[in-house]
Amino acid sequence: MYNVALVVGAGSNLGYQVLRKLSKVYNGKIYFTTEDETAGYNILKNLERNGLDIHFLSMDVTYTKSIVKVRHYIQDLDERIDLIINLTDYVIEKNLTNFEKVRRTLSVNFYGFINFGKLVYPILSENARVVNVSGPAGLLATIESESIRKRISDPTLTEDELVAIMQEYETAARRGTEKTEGWGLSVHAVSKVALNAVTFLQHREWSDKGVIINCVNPGSLNNREGRRTTKVYEKGAKAILYLALEAPLSIKGNFVWSNYSVIEWSSDPFVEVTTV
Repeated sequence: MYNVALVVGAGSNLGYQVLRKLSKVYNGKIYFTTEDETAGYNILKNLERNGLDIHFLSMDVTYTKSIVKVRHYIQDLDERIDLIINLTDYVIEKNLTNFEKVRRTLSVNFYGFINFGKLVYPILSENARVVNVSGPAGLLATIESESIRKRISDPTLTEDELVAIMQEYETAARRGTEKTEGWGLSVHAVSKVALNAVTFLQHREWSDKGVIINCVNPGSLNNREGRRTTKVYEKGAKAILYLALEAPLSIKGNFVWSNYSVIEWSSDPFVEVTTV
């Protein structure tokens, strides 16, 4: 059997660089997904020129039917997935109310990751690797309330309990009381903390089957001039591919920083992390 990789959300600048770099070193078949079909076929056209075994599948993580279609496509070929890199991330649209931003962000960065895991992980091979791409905002300390931090990081937390906590956040956002209730005002930060929490839940669920699941901060995707360049995304892809291909098997159920070090989820973002 040959190796099979799946790169989810390859339509972003970072996603494209991850896919491009992976295609140069991966010994096997690569599937990638984008939500936008035109973007997907353009990426395929660019990379196919190199004679790679690379295939595009359209997928939107907010639609169960869309995820199931991808699973069935791979399953029907009697393939199992050895590597998943999940770069799914919601880009906040303009002219939305705060509550609409919260709902849409969580539907991608939280519920999307849960649903995708439920539907696709059953066709992982033994000892497969999963890399969920988070960010510096995924540190627990970006949530202001200590009691919320304790609840969300409880190592015995179930998926239902985590969903209930995030529903509390949605309710607070609907009322406009998320700041006073201790969530802070950044839906992006809350969604990344929730994404990390999902990753650790998935690790607890799948580790006894030999599956290695981690989340990673690819680093700040802005350079000093505040302009985003290809080099910035190429650098961001390195930590992701390190976890996907090179990291020791002892790194599992962890949050890995852009310099490849395992970070305590509860690290102070202004003290420890900025010095690594």
